Amino acid sequence: MQRENYYIILELSVDPPENDRGVIEQAIQNKKVEWSRLRNHPTKGLQVQKFINMIPDIQQVMLDDTLRNKEAQAAAEFIEVGKENKISEIDGHIDILMGKGYISKEDIIRLAKIHGLSQNEINDRITAKKDAKYSRIDQLISLRMGKGYITEDEMGKIAKKNAMDVEEIRKRIRCPIVKDDKESDHLKIRPLDKSIEKAINDNLKVVGKTSLYDFLRLSENSDLKVLQENAGKKKKDLATIGRKDAVLTAGVTLAGHCLTIFKNNDTRIAYDVSLARAKLAALDSDINIAAINKKIRHEYFDALIKKAIEYGMDKEEAASYIKSHCREKQYRIEQKPEKKRLYIIAAAAAVLTTMVIIAGFHVFSNIHHKNVLKSEYQLLVKKVDAQTDPDQKIRLLKKYVTTHNKGEYSVDAKSRISQAELQINSKKFDQVLKQADRLIETENLDDALALYKRHLTQGLHKENKKTVNSRIKDVLALIETRDFEELINVSLKGEPDEKIKIFHKYLETRPNGKNKEQVQALIAEMSGEYFIFVKKMLAFYEQHEKWEECVRLCQNYIDIYDNSNSDQLKQLVPEYQENIRNEKIYISLVEKADKQGTNYNAAVQIFKDYLEAYPKSSITTKIRNNIERLNNSISIQNINRATNAMRLQFAATKGRFIEKTQGIIMDTKTGLMWSMLDSDITNSDTCLTYQQGKKYVKSLTTGGFTDWRLPTPEELSVIFKTSPAFPVSGNKTYWTSESYTGYSDGWQIQVATFSSENSTQWEIVRKNALECGAVRAVRKP
Repeated sequence: MQRENYYIILELSVDPPENDRGVIEQAIQNKKVEWSRLRNHPTKGLQVQKFINMIPDIQQVMLDDTLRNKEAQAAAEFIEVGKENKISEIDGHIDILMGKGYISKEDIIRLAKIHGLSQNEINDRITAKKDAKYSRIDQLISLRMGKGYITEDEMGKIAKKNAMDVEEIRKRIRCPIVKDDKESDHLKIRPLDKSIEKAINDNLKVVGKTSLYDFLRLSENSDLKVLQENAGKKKKDLATIGRKDAVLTAGVTLAGHCLTIFKNNDTRIAYDVSLARAKLAALDSDINIAAINKKIRHEYFDALIKKAIEYGMDKEEAASYIKSHCREKQYRIEQKPEKKRLYIIAAAAAVLTTMVIIAGFHVFSNIHHKNVLKSEYQLLVKKVDAQTDPDQKIRLLKKYVTTHNKGEYSVDAKSRISQAELQINSKKFDQVLKQADRLIETENLDDALALYKRHLTQGLHKENKKTVNSRIKDVLALIETRDFEELINVSLKGEPDEKIKIFHKYLETRPNGKNKEQVQALIAEMSGEYFIFVKKMLAFYEQHEKWEECVRLCQNYIDIYDNSNSDQLKQLVPEYQENIRNEKIYISLVEKADKQGTNYNAAVQIFKDYLEAYPKSSITTKIRNNIERLNNSISIQNINRATNAMRLQFAATKGRFIEKTQGIIMDTKTGLMWSMLDSDITNSDTCLTYQQGKKYVKSLTTGGFTDWRLPTPEELSVIFKTSPAFPVSGNKTYWTSESYTGYSDGWQIQVATFSSENSTQWEIVRKNALECGAVRAVRKP
């Protein structure tokens, strides 16, 4: 069972990992204080209690060097997975936006906002995507350099395929560009000398690199100057290494080749031509290997197409190249199954017609040619017997069979072909058995099994097929023994869910395995252990409202066991399913509310209607939180409207009242600063008593000031009774700073208020401090 990572819980540095014992102990102590304070929190309480219970384990892990290192590694992996998922999502959005051929500044701003990243980070991802695109383009260009030049038509196709301007492609091409193949006759394109090429390739194999570009860790489209600088630096770095071995020697040799080949463009192009031709040669080799008995199965043809595409060809070009090579080598490409029958019928009809014609001809010419055929075949047999290569024998005999009519000599030729093929296949079969034995010795049992099964489908001789089936049976027995040992190890050390998973995997893959009953017994034994695990995980998922996971856990247990524990879980499933349904309803309500835009009242009503219909739903708390959020938005909206209206009224005061800064009005006659909005607007749902008014003005921070106070009656009189007056609408009762204690049916606090029946008739009225009033805050500059 997975738990929260302690580095992340304690908010400690992961990269580099925090290892200072004092810092870690202080972090644990700070969290103890924080969790104790939140123990009774209505929403965080359960999670906090869980963390409190984990404190002993946190201390054990984080104060032990070995365990802490493992925890730091796990935290780094967790963070890295989160980054990878985030990057994958961002790349998907970039791909969509790049569909129009470019990404605008507005697109970048929007992506940054959506993913919570800076615009520079989004630009970095776009650059990475573009680099990948250019890398593919360079691959397409490099392959076509095998002939030493590129035609205008090829360049245009590359540009069109990648939705780029032709001139952009032209800039990336390093070899000569010609109008068509005819124009290339005057070019003197030479690849590297074969001996130099072989020396380079041999040394590249030693250092484990594919090309000189790969050796220098640069792209094939790198600037010549950059290649020269890196080659020089590489050679200097290798020269400083004291220990001499094969890898170092090969590296020094390759660095020297780099300096020579990347000295100028001509030698570089020669190397690029050799590199491109090497790729084509590799593809030719793959085609030859795939041609079994001069026939390429359609599955192999599809695989060769993919290989050619990896080298830089498009699909059409790849198919054309492979077919051309097959024609040259006289290989036949098998048609796909759905078309094969039609071709067989047509071929059979053609063969039948040919046989009739040949038979007629044979009747009339058999006697005349009998001696000629015998002599010809005897010469062929001598030539075949002189060959040491079985493949060459088969080629000569097959050529005879395909160019001569059926007869005693062609039958003999076929018999000789069968003998030669049997010799070859026997040798190949022995190699397969030896390869499989090596895999078994190194405990690569799955690879050995795959090797046997792969060759079982390749038309083996009856005895060889029997041998392979017997060996497959032996390997399966070894694999079962290995897997059962792994299963026993997990049953002793693994978590309950790991045990159940491996037990069921064993039974699914080996329904009749020799250890079936023992595995079933292990499953039965751990019903209690697994139930405890399920209950703990249910508590976790309930806390995080992962109801689908709750249903899955319950159903997993119910599917395995039929006992009182499963009966308990069956009772929980309907509630979880109802919660899933309610979550979907909640998502739907949020979507409907969001569609209302800034009409927050309509959005609030959507949630209120649901609450009225379902007051005790599992999503009631979420609904109320949304209503509170929307009411805050309504309040902000009302404040903005009131502010705009007040600004229009202040504009009519002929410069007496001016907005000094946002939300603050200065009376130019007195120099006092007043809050633009009173508490009736900013606290629209609350009527303030005198004490509440004092508290309100004390907590006010309008304009960044914290010294706001209640005004005196005289200060209010100046702004409301002296023309042009401070704008106000409706009846108002403002609390002032003057108060005293009086007796009337008990001791009371009386406050001088400044009140009006309308916005023009103001007077000082004494009121009980417990009555309702508003606040118009004031401060001195």
